[in-house]
Amino acid sequence: MKKIYLIKNLSPWMINELLAFSLFTQFRLVLLRKPARIYHNDIEELKARGVEIFITPFQAFPSLKRGLFSVYFILKNISCFLGFKNFVFGIKSIHWFTILRRNIIPSHSSVHAQFATQASIIALLYKNYLKYVEYSFTFHAHDIYFPNRWFRLLVNESEKAISISEYNINYVENRYLKYNTDKINLSRLGVFLPKIRSTQKHDLLTIGFLSWWEEKKGLLILLNAFKSLIDECRVPIRLILAGDGPMHNHVINFIKDNKLHNYIEVRGKIFGKNKGDFYKEIDIFTLPSIASQNDMDGIPVVLMEAVSFGVPIISTNLSGIPEICKNNYNGFLIPSNDITALKKAILKFYYMDDVQFQQFRRRAYKSSRDYDIIENSKNKLEKLRWDS
Repeated sequence: MKKIYLIKNLSPWMINELLAFSLFTQFRLVLLRKPARIYHNDIEELKARGVEIFITPFQAFPSLKRGLFSVYFILKNISCFLGFKNFVFGIKSIHWFTILRRNIIPSHSSVHAQFATQASIIALLYKNYLKYVEYSFTFHAHDIYFPNRWFRLLVNESEKAISISEYNINYVENRYLKYNTDKINLSRLGVFLPKIRSTQKHDLLTIGFLSWWEEKKGLLILLNAFKSLIDECRVPIRLILAGDGPMHNHVINFIKDNKLHNYIEVRGKIFGKNKGDFYKEIDIFTLPSIASQNDMDGIPVVLMEAVSFGVPIISTNLSGIPEICKNNYNGFLIPSNDITALKKAILKFYYMDDVQFQQFRRRAYKSSRDYDIIENSKNKLEKLRWDS
């Protein structure tokens, strides 16, 4: 069967999986949206490894035959369209389904889609439209933490539904009823483990934060905790903020209004070698994630990256995070939305002697072996039956 990896929006952790997959099997990559320029070199590498890549492979006019089939599909699954998000996901999926070029997804195909939203719904449409098409999908966070009326149908029709965490498996079993739980499988995300990791604690304790700057990442919690450590505790520390996002202006104004520019360095987006340099420069990594508006982190890849460099982590007891952030082992696990708890966790590392700190570093690196993208991809390919 033709192996097809279907994605709406490309992201760094997907690139990791695609590169790892390409070491072991041949497949076709279909991108529904044009990827950012930062992925150009990775896409060229995938092409060099024999991966067929189709970027926004749409025709000018919808297929009449697929359009008529879509009417039947809507009537058959009308309940899945209830609710604004579900309606938008369904309509967008049908639109893309009708304008995808012919034979992008042919008969005798095995499709793997990312997220239980548009890409998976398109795979479901093709399974119902063509003979001998099967699909699987990976679910993550925002696609299950809201009332997703598509999820049950997607699982029931799929060959496999892949979860990135044990937490998510338990979550969907409790929230979404009447589906075949035998189809739910665990396959963790991962990173390419670096050959060199951090070893020494810096004279000035350096805290790192790297993520998309949005509410659920807990950036405001971190900023307020850091301000208190500087103003009230008089602790000589520094903070490096890497990334960007909708909270950018708020963060810059917070630093300016509280006169923290001597203590906080804003790096912006970082990639490739610069990301490795970032992890080597910091002593601890913190991601104080919170739940916000039917959304929260699944199991952030930045935590996997941090421990792979031997950097201890501080994060919150939320979703799948405790599966990687193990309290008092490779870091500290704190309640979400708790500025005081975050301050105390940072102070523990500040006052920690070098022997104990090195223990945390070694255990951080050891825990990263569960997130080796090479081994995890082999495991996932086997589950998808793509390993031959």
